Amino acid sequence: MDIGTVLSVAQTVFAALQCPELKKMCSILGYKTQLGDLQVTVSAINTVLRKAEAKRELNDEEQLYVEDLKDAIYEADDLLDEFVTLVEQRKLTESDKLAHFFSLFNELGVAYKMSRGVEKIRRKLDAIAYNNQFRFKLDPEPTRKRRPESDSCVNAVDIIGREDDLEKIIGVLLDSNVQQDVSFITIVGIGGLGKTALAQLVYNDPRVKSAFSLRLWTCVSDQDRKELDLEDILGNILASVTGQKHEGSTMDWVQGQLRKTLADHKYLLVLDDVWTENRNQWCALVKYFIGGQTGSRIVVTTRSQKTAAIIGDSSMYKLQGLSKEDSCCLFERTAFGSNQSNLPDHDLVEMGREIVDLCACVPLAIRVIGSLLYGQDKSTWRSYQKTGLANIREGENDIMPILKLSYHNLESPLKSCFSYCTLFPKDFEIGKDMLISLWMAQGYIVPLDKNQSIEDAGEEYFSILLRRCFFQDIRIDAFNDKITCKIHDLMHDMAQSVTEKEIYATNTISGNLDKKIRHLSVASRREYGRYFFSKNHIRSYLHVDRGGLLLSTVDLFFLEPLVANCMCLRVLDLSWLKIKKLPGSIGKLLHLRYFDLSYNVDLEMLPKSITKLYNLQTFLLTGCEKLKELPKDLSKLVKLRVLDIDDCYHLTYMPRGLGKLSCLHRLSNFIVGGKGSNSSWKQWFSGLEDLKALEKLKGDLEIQIRWPKDANNAVKEDYKRDRLYLRSKEHLKAIYFKFTDEEGGGRVDDVIAGSLMEELQPHPNLKWLEVQEYHGARMPDWATLLPNLVQLCLFHCGELEYLPFLGNLRHLKVLKLLRLDKLEYIEVNTPLANSSFMPAPQLVCAKGLSFLPSLKLLWLNNLPEFKGWRRMVVGLGNQLTEFTVDNSNKAQWQLLPSLSQLKSLEIRGCPKLTCMPLCPGVDNLYIYKSNDILNENYIRNGMRN
Repeated sequence: MDIGTVLSVAQTVFAALQCPELKKMCSILGYKTQLGDLQVTVSAINTVLRKAEAKRELNDEEQLYVEDLKDAIYEADDLLDEFVTLVEQRKLTESDKLAHFFSLFNELGVAYKMSRGVEKIRRKLDAIAYNNQFRFKLDPEPTRKRRPESDSCVNAVDIIGREDDLEKIIGVLLDSNVQQDVSFITIVGIGGLGKTALAQLVYNDPRVKSAFSLRLWTCVSDQDRKELDLEDILGNILASVTGQKHEGSTMDWVQGQLRKTLADHKYLLVLDDVWTENRNQWCALVKYFIGGQTGSRIVVTTRSQKTAAIIGDSSMYKLQGLSKEDSCCLFERTAFGSNQSNLPDHDLVEMGREIVDLCACVPLAIRVIGSLLYGQDKSTWRSYQKTGLANIREGENDIMPILKLSYHNLESPLKSCFSYCTLFPKDFEIGKDMLISLWMAQGYIVPLDKNQSIEDAGEEYFSILLRRCFFQDIRIDAFNDKITCKIHDLMHDMAQSVTEKEIYATNTISGNLDKKIRHLSVASRREYGRYFFSKNHIRSYLHVDRGGLLLSTVDLFFLEPLVANCMCLRVLDLSWLKIKKLPGSIGKLLHLRYFDLSYNVDLEMLPKSITKLYNLQTFLLTGCEKLKELPKDLSKLVKLRVLDIDDCYHLTYMPRGLGKLSCLHRLSNFIVGGKGSNSSWKQWFSGLEDLKALEKLKGDLEIQIRWPKDANNAVKEDYKRDRLYLRSKEHLKAIYFKFTDEEGGGRVDDVIAGSLMEELQPHPNLKWLEVQEYHGARMPDWATLLPNLVQLCLFHCGELEYLPFLGNLRHLKVLKLLRLDKLEYIEVNTPLANSSFMPAPQLVCAKGLSFLPSLKLLWLNNLPEFKGWRRMVVGLGNQLTEFTVDNSNKAQWQLLPSLSQLKSLEIRGCPKLTCMPLCPGVDNLYIYKSNDILNENYIRNGMRN
């Protein structure tokens, strides 16, 4: 039984009882004592729950007792959350005299409801808490304070000990004696052996890549053992081929397209984690793969011997555990870390070998135990050594005690966070930021102290779960930050076994929900019924979609009952559902913290009642292409922390007052100007003042500058303003500037554009800068003062004539220039006024000065006037030399600085460019529609084309 989740809720209840506004209201209304009594009761229940959690295994009677406690705590949380919301809203309306006047008429009714509610829940909790006949006892071990942990991912070390397996399987795949159009190989073994990891090694081996013109991978973990969803499997395979969604496609069309594609290739298909034990179902699936070119192969991974037998005994590869030596090596890497400055303690190494014996050479079990012991002292190691860890020689079911041991050693908030992940299907790629927002919505995240933000605490939670092997298959972004993860299917099974009925994931929705269900996810390919929901207490409703492949559609006949009957929702995900209109009743979801409407492409307007969602923290509107505007009073959502409006192409302005959203941490896009901002320059700039007030922004931000129709005259209207709109935003990693003209307006001149750009100076921590449609003749001076910049992209800046000195950008790895019609030179220079050297005619150089030392990719595309670099700084003995290069003189070519780290160079549509720096390490060189002299010079100087 999972008690960690309700312990997190109990902490939320206790925190609500500390709310100053609630205490003040209770004091005014005369039931301060009742509130105090309730606080005592909740504290007692929290103790009982901790004792029950420490016991781990409960008998049937104890489980029923704890279930009653859980129900009561959930009810108390709903009640107190409502009351705290009401008193906080009352505080906000006190400044509005008219609203305050009308609110007085409701105050007596609210007071009566609160009084009755508090008394009712206190009596219910008292009756359960003081009827604790089981007298649960706490473990003698004191509760350990959580400390920040490293996210070095020591569990995700290189795969060990599978070299022989890899060679054998590749040998079978590349066997030229096999002449069938398509043949199979099945990798079979108990869970946790690394079947998927081995298949990935095979799939990505260079020999396999060269042997098969088409490679496909799909996971079928969540398919029913008796009946496969053929449409789903084939749709996923086709999507992996085309890279496109096939929403609304019929089964006939999908299988027809797949057959046509496979017929043209010798292909490799991996079907990962197959469970079906129905031969007829398997044969029905396989027939769609017949017809590829000779030598095509299908690799299947499965835990089931029966599944492997159905596919064919002759193609079976039985994967065994690791050798003792490899097992110890894996354990030591996991338990001691791969970068050890000192040798591990000899006693710990010996204890580790004994512990490895208990894991029966199963990699997952070894990694889990190793990560659990990482950083612990000898006494902790001894305690685990003596706990009698399950010997798993019998099979995969005996791995579960090891996985549960790791789970039970998590603190309660971490248990809640991980068990919540079972709402997602197996092999689902879960976004880290999304996951943290969901945890936050449920109240699972507890910061270490008042100085730690809830987002940073969520990052820490994620890192701990990753390091302890609860997450795997991490994907990182351009900044080396983790962005998605997956869960091993055995870990998924373990989590489901402890959550029981409380968390429920399904592919179909019909009938009434079990009253014990608190969190529900649906991955349905069918139309939603009209009246599915009866009254319930669910706190999460997620529509889970694997990238828009599902075909579900909902309307008001579904949404209105959903709102009416699910009033306890904290999380509501209605993404990818073709919603055209939301019911006005959506504003009644008082508890809602997370609301996802992403990719409802026909949604044009949001109801005004959205602004009544006072507790909303995360609001996702990504891909709502037809959305025309955000609610006027969006600034009332004072607890909003995430607002994503990326790819809302019809959104042309921002509501005023967004600067009041002081909690906002992530904002995808911000529009300056647009509707209602043309009356004066001061009014136009008010949007930037709002942006400036959002001091906590982090991550990526796109800023769209919509010039007013009469910008050239309006800008002459001077008034006092601070101008440093972005300078203080130290946590922004990437900024994308996009300049557009209002429809019917004239183009802004280059002086005005340059003046505004100077005022948009970002913090020096910025790593990525992209500018589109900028009308200035030069880039602002601050562009040279971004020492951490990794990528610089300038697109469609038609008036730009030259760039500033780029020599300070020591970390720049990517430089992309596209359609800069007037650009003649890239000015890269060091001031030489104080030089003591005597300059040679037109030529000065400095020994030891390096030129963009980190640049790896350079892209010059459609630069019709571009001639080359100007005033290059290069090393030439002890002499400084300054010169201009814009011709094909070989001596000057040799004097050019070398882009020593450049790996990829593309020059397209640069007819006047004849000379470029040498790039000795370049792997990819592409020159198209440019000067032939340039191509000849590169060949002459040993460059590959």
